[in-house]
Amino acid sequence: MSSRFAFVAGALLTSLAAAPLAAQQSAGGALRDTTGAKSSSSHATMSTDSALVELGRTISVLAATVQTVVEETAKNPEIRAAAVQTAGKAVTLAQRTLEENRGELDRLLAEASRRLAAAEATERAKAAEKSKVAPSKP
Repeated sequence: MSSRFAFVAGALLTSLAAAPLAAQQSAGGALRDTTGAKSSSSHATMSTDSALVELGRTISVLAATVQTVVEETAKNPEIRAAAVQTAGKAVTLAQRTLEENRGELDRLLAEASRRLAAAEATERAKAAEKSKVAPSKP
């Protein structure tokens, strides 16, 4: 029974640690692509989408793992004590991971905001140019 809990707790901790790393690696790959603005933008979008899909999968695995741990914890006092200890470590790990990634997340959000503003400005310029070129109909 306790080896089963150890496996579930290990899966839980692995899920918590893997999600930020996968998202960071996907986002990092998108930022290194400097072949062109258009391909970089679409690559960043695809990379962000795949990172979000992966995050969703990880959250689903985490939810299932938590459900299993809760069920096992309710049945066995030994597991309950181990779960409290593991939960404390998991919370500490999650807090540390969030703190470590806060700067990176802020930087990525600022970059995304700049890219959106640049794209909007480009579209507005194109629309203004198009309205100047288009002949007026009588």
